[in-house]
Amino acid sequence: MPNSVLTKDFGSAGNRKTMTFSFWVKRNKISAEGDQFIGDIQTSYPSHFIKFDGSDQLDIRSQSGVSGETFRFTTTRKFKDLSSWYHIVVAIDTTQASAGDRCKVYVNGGSAETSFGTSDQTNGFGQNSDTHFNQGASTEYIGRYATDYANFNLAHYHFVDGTALTPSTFGETDSTTGEWKAKLNPSVTYGTHGFFLKFENSGALGTDSSGNSKTFTVVGNLKQSNSSPSNVFPTLDDLQIRNANKIFNAGTTQLSYANQTDSVNATQMVKTGKWYWEVKSETDATNESYCIQMYLNGSESAYRTFTSQSNNSQVGRRTDGTGWTYFPNSTGTNSAPHYIFENSATNYGVAATANDIIICAVDLSNATTGKVWFGKNGTWHNAPGTSNVGNPATGANPGLSFAKFDDFWGISISSGDNAANNSTKNTHINFGTGFFGTTAVSSANADGNSTGIFEYAVPSGFYAICSKNIKDYG
Repeated sequence: MPNSVLTKDFGSAGNRKTMTFSFWVKRNKISAEGDQFIGDIQTSYPSHFIKFDGSDQLDIRSQSGVSGETFRFTTTRKFKDLSSWYHIVVAIDTTQASAGDRCKVYVNGGSAETSFGTSDQTNGFGQNSDTHFNQGASTEYIGRYATDYANFNLAHYHFVDGTALTPSTFGETDSTTGEWKAKLNPSVTYGTHGFFLKFENSGALGTDSSGNSKTFTVVGNLKQSNSSPSNVFPTLDDLQIRNANKIFNAGTTQLSYANQTDSVNATQMVKTGKWYWEVKSETDATNESYCIQMYLNGSESAYRTFTSQSNNSQVGRRTDGTGWTYFPNSTGTNSAPHYIFENSATNYGVAATANDIIICAVDLSNATTGKVWFGKNGTWHNAPGTSNVGNPATGANPGLSFAKFDDFWGISISSGDNAANNSTKNTHINFGTGFFGTTAVSSANADGNSTGIFEYAVPSGFYAICSKNIKDYG
């Protein structure tokens, strides 16, 4: 469960009329009230915050009491893309004569948002009013709202005290790709209480790099991630799961279900290239509930994974070849670990037990045929029915060959478990961010592009699935 937060007591007020917040965020869960970027924890008034609300809109609020003076802007735009990073700039300046200019929100370098579901400046919050932002009288929290904690990734977080700025201060358009990207060291006058959180020191993630020494205190089990605005790794997609409240640890962990397959899809797909990832489950289930799957984009398999459960969500049971399902530790069907493809089961591999790491490799480089290999704890399984060890690097002895069609393929997992465990076991997926849940891998194996952090060696010619590698090899 999320339990991490950054806190800071500033001790005195800064400029309460004019300021800028700029940050990059990748969401890992929708309707997450804990996704707060700054604010108190709402135990009393006056209160203030910038956060995503339960409807996935950006909510900016400064309020003196339950029915007191209010400064509030809530976007009509919803932020529900869990596959990409957003760059958000909030510029507040109550000295502006026009009420519409006192709070400006910019997303991904675009023009200021002009559509707000709520735009409220009542009971004294007019021109030249002091907001409750930057008031210094209460602890500031990043990553917690009331009792809820954030489930997001943050990068390049700036707070500028005393100046309302535009996105061009903090970002720019890449001349090659045309993408909006962060300026890593922008020229900024931060003001009295301004700060710049780079999150570059894994042992001190709250370190301020503005020169103001406004370092935040880390509370909980906060972890550094190598997924960044310039290189995005997949996560488990909270929009592609049948049961809510099962995705944790920055989108890399799924809590188990009792005696059923209930899958979740990952946020990125691949069409060509050679790819590697790892899966680790706490379950000791021997039924067909814990599984790893791939499915063809646009097929019925693509949505059966997360709209159905049990056999109906196991895409290998379809006869059209648009998906396969692998059960690493199942001894149910055929009394052995196996995969199902075109509704036919084939024994494959040595049975896994709780906390074994399943190594996974898929080769989609051929124009017509894909290959997949699985192994356990660093050793690739023999090809089905043989003593020939699988070798992804040479293309030899795959567990399965399949028609790849001319479309993208996605990855899905199910963290099913035995009923006796009462849905308490987790399944973790490592696409290269280097963690199984909150536990770092003990090794630090990268792919041939020096990308990713894995427990075991990545086969030669295979790569971590991430935006950088997809551009280069996909």
